Amino acid sequence: MKYLVTGGAGNIACQFSQRLPRDAEVLLTDIAKAPFSTIGDNATYQRLNVTQRAEIDEMVGRERPDVILHFASLLSGQSEADRNTAWEVNMQGAFNTFEAALKFGVDRVVFLSSIASFGSPLPDPVPEDCEQWPRGFYGFTKAAVERLGFYYKETLGLDFRSIRLPIVISPYPSPGAASSYASNVFIAAVRDGGYTLQVRESANPAIIYIEDCLKAIDLLTHASAAGLSRASYNLFSCAPTAREIVTEIQKRVPEVEIDFALDEQVADLIDSWPRQIDDQAARSDWNWCPEFGLPEIADEFLLRLTQMKEGEVQ
Repeated sequence: MKYLVTGGAGNIACQFSQRLPRDAEVLLTDIAKAPFSTIGDNATYQRLNVTQRAEIDEMVGRERPDVILHFASLLSGQSEADRNTAWEVNMQGAFNTFEAALKFGVDRVVFLSSIASFGSPLPDPVPEDCEQWPRGFYGFTKAAVERLGFYYKETLGLDFRSIRLPIVISPYPSPGAASSYASNVFIAAVRDGGYTLQVRESANPAIIYIEDCLKAIDLLTHASAAGLSRASYNLFSCAPTAREIVTEIQKRVPEVEIDFALDEQVADLIDSWPRQIDDQAARSDWNWCPEFGLPEIADEFLLRLTQMKEGEVQ
């Protein structure tokens, strides 16, 4: 199979490219000059601006991928700071991608949505068909693209499938995302010996470890279309508080110094995101089941970060 990934310079795309089959052709695309981290051995990288219809038409028409993984997105903090660019990248980019997929007969399009698409207040747990009234511009674009994809699926026959990611814990967090605090507190604990969190100690939006995230995307991407009961799927792993995350880190790195200095804008945004989430459809349709709770995340992630740091020193 041949995969074309938009937003291919980013955290999730680079790591996901390493998970795809060895005999697959993987083309990562983005506006950045180069990927931000290591990519798969069978992956190549080309520059592409998804906001330009002619560019993506030319790329998809030339490459003829079987699957488009549409990961291109301006993230939460950047979207709030620059709504014009967020509209172009998140909205126009999705429209251009869907149109190119239809035009050139792409088999399926997989879209990365977010729990930020829901807003607040929310029931607990959040049901899969919960109304989406996001509080942030980023969340609004994710909800809107889900609806756009549903139209292409139901009306035009495109195999559109979407997954609503919780906050992803990863060694390569996105600098423009408010959610990056959950990764940065681990990273700084190992690299710097301390960190200041801008969220409330009680903040507990849903999180997921990168390995579970990649596993879920893999499962949905390769699931039989006949077995899918919906276009957009919830995903849930765990929802520890910021204080609980700090406690788990300090159990393993006792000397680390972590404190809290509230940024109300960031804290309010994080507190508007879902905590407990109903993901039964993902579990039944494509056998989703997380492997990492908070203790397992802390064990594996801190070890991984320590090994990465030692590798840099050597």
